Amino acid sequence: MDKYCIFILICLELLMFISLSAEVTVPYIKEYLWSYPSTISMAATAPFSWDKDDYLKAGGVFLLGGILYLEDDNLRDLYQRNSPELVDDVSSVFEVFGNAKYMYPVLGILTLSGYGFKSDKTVETGLLSIKSAVLAQGLTSGLKIITQRPRPEAEKGKEFWSTGSFSLHNDSFPSAHSALVWSLAPIFAEQYKEDKWVPPLSYTLAILTSYSRLNDDKHWSSDVFIGSIIGYLSAQLVLKDTPRLTFNYEPDLSGIRFCYEF
Repeated sequence: MDKYCIFILICLELLMFISLSAEVTVPYIKEYLWSYPSTISMAATAPFSWDKDDYLKAGGVFLLGGILYLEDDNLRDLYQRNSPELVDDVSSVFEVFGNAKYMYPVLGILTLSGYGFKSDKTVETGLLSIKSAVLAQGLTSGLKIITQRPRPEAEKGKEFWSTGSFSLHNDSFPSAHSALVWSLAPIFAEQYKEDKWVPPLSYTLAILTSYSRLNDDKHWSSDVFIGSIIGYLSAQLVLKDTPRLTFNYEPDLSGIRFCYEF
């Protein structure tokens, strides 16, 4: 678990607030900060407004997660048996994209550079990304503490609370790396969708980063799957419920309703 994520986040938020404190942007920053509790409330109450299709989709997600959980041992053996040295080397590169201690500073620098170069879109992308990452990381951190699942490399079994005692090292479920990278990919894919290479690159990096956690024996398959879902849905919520500097995101409600209301 990344112990210093909250500290890094607070520092970045304060830094951005000071740097963006020009008269024209103060109202937006206030709206942006107030959107955090609004989005959390939307996520918490969303199931009460779901229809039949939404519940079926949610059931499908949990069913697939359950199947992966049952097969975690077999899938782990598969990944470890078929992992050549080259894949191990490449995997270490993609791990960075899900590492909070690198990505939060990068997002902070992105946001501040957008302000410095007077690019509202860059500032907006940075703030959307930070919000999405914070929400996803907050949920995954809470689940890690509650579920107490050992990492596969610990060789203590795949079950939750299998060690019989509480430890901050039992933090396998869900994958924070997967949650982080998947909380960012949809943001960049949406913000820069006019550049045809950005969406596929964003999702490719997310997939490879998630796979790196399996290859490095840091997580079970079900950890990575649920972490990815949390990150993706966090991004959809943020895109739906965050004030914009440049334009309003209006998703096709019939197409992704479940995604941002899960």
